[in-house]
Amino acid sequence: MKPTFFHPLTSFATFLCFSPAASAVVLAGSNNGNANLHAIAWQTFDNAGANNNSGINDSTPDSNSSFDSTPVGSNSGGYYLVGGLGAASGSSLGRQGYGQTTSSSFLQGPTIGLGTASGGLNIVDIPDAGVDGLSGTPGTRQNMQGSSGSAWKFRTNGNQEFGDFSITNVSDYSFRLERVHYDARTGNTNSPSTLDFIYLAGTSNLTRADNGNEIADLAVVGTENFATIPSVIENSVSLAARFGTGVRLAPGDTATFRFRWTNSNTDFGEAQIDNLGFSGTFQDQNNSFALIDPAAVIPEPSGIMLLAFAAGFGLVKRRR
Repeated sequence: MKPTFFHPLTSFATFLCFSPAASAVVLAGSNNGNANLHAIAWQTFDNAGANNNSGINDSTPDSNSSFDSTPVGSNSGGYYLVGGLGAASGSSLGRQGYGQTTSSSFLQGPTIGLGTASGGLNIVDIPDAGVDGLSGTPGTRQNMQGSSGSAWKFRTNGNQEFGDFSITNVSDYSFRLERVHYDARTGNTNSPSTLDFIYLAGTSNLTRADNGNEIADLAVVGTENFATIPSVIENSVSLAARFGTGVRLAPGDTATFRFRWTNSNTDFGEAQIDNLGFSGTFQDQNNSFALIDPAAVIPEPSGIMLLAFAAGFGLVKRRR
């Protein structure tokens, strides 16, 4: 057998043309017909402690469309968007709620927030997150109602009615945060019947597109009033509609929010949040905030050469 060595540049060109993993374009999904849309979301919720009543502390979204197998510029493990729940949200208090419920008898639907016709997200349209580099694959539903479940539970006792959550833009471009998505449920007659989510300015810098000012601390972004208990409300809150202007995260900035459940008959009736996510679009702040996808940015020529030689060095075939 005689070893055949491929020329690095030829091999790299072939690699770019025929290897899906080499493509810098991530799958933003078909949600809302917007090919530029990116989203991160949680379908499951990691406990902060040893059991399901220890609160939630979770820095690993289950769905994340911002992965780039050949990232250009600032990123975190190949992702341009990251986020956290509870202590992982980065808020000063890191409110964690009550913990995780693994019940499959409620929530666990196929969408994050509303249906796509109303601004929501199909879970299967958002690529799975994961450190294995498979984030360009189609999205997977982690739970099914009646089969398996994971949700963030709350009760109005000992600060367990509060839950903090955040998104951070780790790219080199501005991120227009367009919607916050969630499915919410109040469980029984003793459960809290009002849900607010509010903005926390202390660890954030979410700015208005019209004047550049930060959103006011403790601004109530959305409120749900449950007229019927138990019941489920799915929502995909438009931040532009709420504030009368688009809102943006500059490179490196975070937007942190807090769920706040109130109006319960007792301290121990439960409520839950599931399928929690953020969506929006990247914009080039150096080009009049034109739409841009960081994962579609082509490396500088010097970077391409380095990738070429690296790819060529590893592509050795033996021919019989």
